[in-house]
Amino acid sequence: MLIGIFSDCHCGHKYGEERWKDSFLALNEAMDKCLDCDLIIIPGDLFDTRVPRPEIFAKVAKILSKAQTVPTETKFLEIINKETIEMSPLALRGIPIVAIHGTHEKRSKHLINPIQSLEHAGLLTHLHCATAVFEIEGKKVAVHGMSGVPDRYAKEVFTQWNPQPIPEAINILMIHQSIEPYIYSPLEPPSMKIDDLPKGFDLYLLGHMHWHETRVMNEGQLVLCGSTVATSIHKIESEQEKCIFKYDGKVVSIIPLENQRKIFWKEFDFNPNIKENIETYISTISSFKPKPIINIKVKGLVKRDQLAPSFSKIEEKFSDKAIISINKDLDFETLQEQIEFLKSLRDRKLSPEEHGLKILQDNLNQVNCGIKIDEIFEHLVEGNTDMMFNILVGRQTTLKESV
Repeated sequence: MLIGIFSDCHCGHKYGEERWKDSFLALNEAMDKCLDCDLIIIPGDLFDTRVPRPEIFAKVAKILSKAQTVPTETKFLEIINKETIEMSPLALRGIPIVAIHGTHEKRSKHLINPIQSLEHAGLLTHLHCATAVFEIEGKKVAVHGMSGVPDRYAKEVFTQWNPQPIPEAINILMIHQSIEPYIYSPLEPPSMKIDDLPKGFDLYLLGHMHWHETRVMNEGQLVLCGSTVATSIHKIESEQEKCIFKYDGKVVSIIPLENQRKIFWKEFDFNPNIKENIETYISTISSFKPKPIINIKVKGLVKRDQLAPSFSKIEEKFSDKAIISINKDLDFETLQEQIEFLKSLRDRKLSPEEHGLKILQDNLNQVNCGIKIDEIFEHLVEGNTDMMFNILVGRQTTLKESV
């Protein structure tokens, strides 16, 4: 028995750009490496968008159809919590593919998502809170799947589904969610925790996160499936090879994908020489084919006398060597001052006039002006701004009108 597993192919990612072929090359390699399997499982985000353009859909369909050219002894037994009429008998030819839709593919309840479209085309079986049961080499294999839902609803949906292992079967549970401690984005915290996964399953498959990991879980094994292509790149992705997995009913094996771009990830603190620092770093990276991805993050504080940096010329300068993305996570001193000013307005409940006096007094102290603040403020209110300007810059020393 051998079951192939890969996830988050994001086919169509960067379509029309330099990297447009990457997702299809990765899917093609993943499929080729699974043609010795009895069953293939895809835990979500096969596509990068909810409504992929026809060219993307056609490429994916053609690659998946390879599975139907390979004869197997795998038998379909039953589908639970899903009408058999929703399935296509064509999807059971060759190596069956079972998939859930991910967050990138989710559409409204009454609209067909691209994974369902592939099911209607007879290329796979789609699951959402449902179970497909097969027989492989005389052994039952039950694949339980919950497709991607907004993370805030995941626990509620999962609890209502309440998947239970089938007796005397190898039970595989797959979902496509952030689940604490595996969090894809802090912008939407998960409602599920790893302890919410029920006991009794042999294999737990988690889609959605783009880095991979395996661990023991509830007397079974948990696989964080990762992705086959780099999209929004996390640091850990630069330290791992993209891969697929194979499961023989007992052991999970990691199979690296070979035709991948190398990923370099580097973080810099903002400083006056930041552009030179980045160029030096890029220059130290060797040339590769295909061109590597260099993902750089610049963080820190931009002071009021410094210009906000632009790195587009660096990206252009090294475009023949690498695909470079320089992301900024910067704070600005002037913005922080404005925020503090608004906070003080709120906390101290001073009037705008009182705040204006305070700001003016602070600035006058810096230039060692001996004229009383009240006198200066009165002249400003009366419109004598030119005289006040001349005093502050040293062109005038008294409060008399200059001739």
